[in-house]
Amino acid sequence: MRLTALVIAALAITAGLAVTPRLARAGDPTRVYRTLESEHFVVYYYEPLVEVAQRAALVAEHAHRTLVPALDHEPAGKTILVIVDDTDGANGFANTLPRNAITIFATGPNGFTELDDHEDWLYGLIAHEYTHILHLDTIEGLPTVYNKIFGKTWSPNQILPRWVIEGIAVYEESKHGAGGRNRGTRFDQYLRIAERAGEDLRLDEISGAPRRYPRGNAAYVYGSHFLRYIFDRFGGDTLRQMSHLGGSWPVPFAINRQIAKVTGEPYADLYGEWKGYLRDRYSQQEQAAARRGLVLGRPLTHTAEVNHFAHYSADGRELVWQQSDGYHQPWIRAIPVGGTAEQARNVVQIDAMGPFDLLADGSLVFEQGGWLTRREYSFQELMRWDATTKQTVRLTHGRRAREPAVSPDGRRIAFSKNLHSTSVLAVMAAAPDAPDSVVWQGGAHDEAYQPCWSPDGQQIVFSPWRDGGYRDIAIVELASGAVTEVTHDRAIDTAPSYSADGRTIYFDSDRTGISNIYAYDVESRQTWQVTNVVGGAFRAHASPDGRRLAFDAAAAKGGYDLFEIPLDRATWLPARAFIDARPEARVILPTDAPVSAPRPYRALETLAPQTWTLATQLTADHPSLTVTTAGSDAVGIHSYQLSVGTALDNGDLNIGGAYSYNLFRNALRVSAARTISQRLGYRIDGVSQPYRQEDWSATLSTSIPFESRPESSWSLSFDYDLDWFRLVETPDVTPDPTMGVPLAPVANYVQAGVATRVGYSSVRGVSFGLGPQRGFDASVGLRFDHPYLGAEYRNVTVSYAASTYRRLWGQTPVLFARITGGMRAGDLVRSGSYGLGGIGPQDVVRSIIDSTRAGSTGYLRGYKSRAIVGNQYHLLNLEYRQELWRIERGVATLPVYVRRLHGALLSDTGAAWDGRFSAHDHLRTSVGAALRLDAYFGYFVGGTFELGISRGLSVGGITEAWFLLTGSL
Repeated sequence: MRLTALVIAALAITAGLAVTPRLARAGDPTRVYRTLESEHFVVYYYEPLVEVAQRAALVAEHAHRTLVPALDHEPAGKTILVIVDDTDGANGFANTLPRNAITIFATGPNGFTELDDHEDWLYGLIAHEYTHILHLDTIEGLPTVYNKIFGKTWSPNQILPRWVIEGIAVYEESKHGAGGRNRGTRFDQYLRIAERAGEDLRLDEISGAPRRYPRGNAAYVYGSHFLRYIFDRFGGDTLRQMSHLGGSWPVPFAINRQIAKVTGEPYADLYGEWKGYLRDRYSQQEQAAARRGLVLGRPLTHTAEVNHFAHYSADGRELVWQQSDGYHQPWIRAIPVGGTAEQARNVVQIDAMGPFDLLADGSLVFEQGGWLTRREYSFQELMRWDATTKQTVRLTHGRRAREPAVSPDGRRIAFSKNLHSTSVLAVMAAAPDAPDSVVWQGGAHDEAYQPCWSPDGQQIVFSPWRDGGYRDIAIVELASGAVTEVTHDRAIDTAPSYSADGRTIYFDSDRTGISNIYAYDVESRQTWQVTNVVGGAFRAHASPDGRRLAFDAAAAKGGYDLFEIPLDRATWLPARAFIDARPEARVILPTDAPVSAPRPYRALETLAPQTWTLATQLTADHPSLTVTTAGSDAVGIHSYQLSVGTALDNGDLNIGGAYSYNLFRNALRVSAARTISQRLGYRIDGVSQPYRQEDWSATLSTSIPFESRPESSWSLSFDYDLDWFRLVETPDVTPDPTMGVPLAPVANYVQAGVATRVGYSSVRGVSFGLGPQRGFDASVGLRFDHPYLGAEYRNVTVSYAASTYRRLWGQTPVLFARITGGMRAGDLVRSGSYGLGGIGPQDVVRSIIDSTRAGSTGYLRGYKSRAIVGNQYHLLNLEYRQELWRIERGVATLPVYVRRLHGALLSDTGAAWDGRFSAHDHLRTSVGAALRLDAYFGYFVGGTFELGISRGLSVGGITEAWFLLTGSL
């Protein structure tokens, strides 16, 4: 009766919360969600984002009018558009399964990014994501019939390499306007420098998951330019044909056959032809640069990847910069002026660090991400690292402060302050939580980037983005607020900095198609070209004596290296004017499309089930059939899942449901289920026999998100669980007078308890590392059952787990240690609650299909299953890991990509016992080794094939071999 009442009450509360029409708040209780609509979109947002939402609706309608004819597809209903502003990262994402929905972060791009060439960042973002909607929503033929039955769960175009999906979206974001990544020079830079050095990616690499630079961005870079070549060569209708043919093609991964039907050639052939086209195109660019005389400078680093933010020390003796080579954590490093990279020293290691400024005493003021504000908002903050005390102080809290610059007297900080879809230039005192004042604010959608103080502290030069696609250099006078334009054109001009005497402003510009360093003479107002490179040069900083200039430039191996040139005005070239061959920037007016007035958000409008899935398990022991449906409202306040399954051998019916409510800061989850399972433990004449047990269960759970820091995070969760166990069927055994009295398991009782878990993690990895490289994580859990909580029996369970990682010598060797354990005590606990020994079986083929993975650790290998048992256990796993072969290979566009082969030396030590501990009886140890092959399947899903062998060294030890598909390290 208690269980029934609880379930009914929970369902009643759930129903009431789900259907009550009212103002809704999700995650942050102060959020008030609202809704507005246009002809083809429903926009959901929370206050005070109304202006962003209204403009997003206008922009989305413009994208609809532009893109629907290009892809020849219009969605059946309105597309959901959700506007959020809880991060300082410019991004968004689109989903078409089970419904068409786009989420947009109301933040423009930062100061140095591939996204900086745009006429309107909001249009570029929405056009990109809406292209995904139109492309992936194009579903025809057999998939359409399937989706009418089970809901929208099958989109053939979704099962394409990322470079096709993202390449199409980048192509469309650029084609119909004056901006976009395909019009910008940064993608060209990546391709040009890689092609010149013979480091360009193969077709199998971009189809897989390459770790070579630009890694995940390769899908956007290579995909967009390769597809642009195809569409330009074979005509504007090629994209439409590709999309419709792919959307009706039921056989996955046949992309070469699909494109051959459109163009007459497979991708494998077209890719080689495109490479030849690039060689011709980029050789012309390089020859044009060479005719003016290359000025490359002296390379100071050779690691590629990340070498940014060069600053000369105040005394001019050192050059300080940030380096991350993909093998180590990012460091601030210093090199003697005139020295070599071998003389560099490490200054400080700081996680999630962005742009910084160097103070006269060697201290740093820097931007750092990873801080949570009010547990919901991940914003950039300003920090100060003291070179004397080695301590770090947080200067801002929730200020959304980026790209700091410290005044010459060290008393003030200028920074870019991010607001809703715009940013301003602000100044604050160099003290924690000092108030700030805005010194420059452009139009409603303008941005302020990369400030730098003049030597006299009276002016700030910065790089604003202004309406119409103008990314320029400007100077603001602090006393009057007067603004002087250094540049005003459609070139991308960024990262200005003053010379020590204030006579010159250095900046980078892509006005010739290749980004170079330029110098602006403040008195004569003339502009000169300082470098002349074939890759790209950025973020220049002059030495205090005015004799040297440091900058970062595109590296052949990918990323950026640090360079230095002597400053000699006699060698500078007159700057060429930017030739603007782009279309006029689009102007989207409030009158372009009707947008409704805001109204209250009603979750019920989008809460209906969207899909139905049917899962079967046709094993010999327990065949089953399960039907599942799920749903959530558009902004995620409510979500639920319902499942009904039946055992095909005996007709047992299992049902379950779960509901999450995210109105509070701490999400609330309620679940309930009825299951019938076959168990062991009914003892007849001393032999354990199987029996069937029914379990009615309910759980109420919540979690508390502790404040996350860039270097670590905490978590805390609570559960209340209630179970009613009932004996359904006893073993069918013929009575025998000689048998002992049957021993029935405990049944027909209610058990209830509370559980809590606290966790901590400071684990960190690097791009080319073998799993995590440093740090540790730990968790402790407690479960307590008591009559006061509704239980009939008292029980307590304590569990713990901790892992640590330590990088050793060389590039990849890592020592890994993990210890886990648990203890149970109480009225229901019998001998053998825990058992150690052996690795369970796994169907590797099924694991690939279902995307399930075995664990790579947590076993006592080299012993039979449950070789030792008890009411407490402790297990120590040790591994020495070493990369053996960096493979990075696939076959053209086939959906299998192999990354690397690595090995591990293993040692497991475990103990399990009841009562008094005996090392001879209860302690076991083993040693072994494993070969592991990292791979990707279906373009997106990773996994590791593990072939291992282990030998138990204690009593009962055996030689055990295994083959598993585990998760990737």
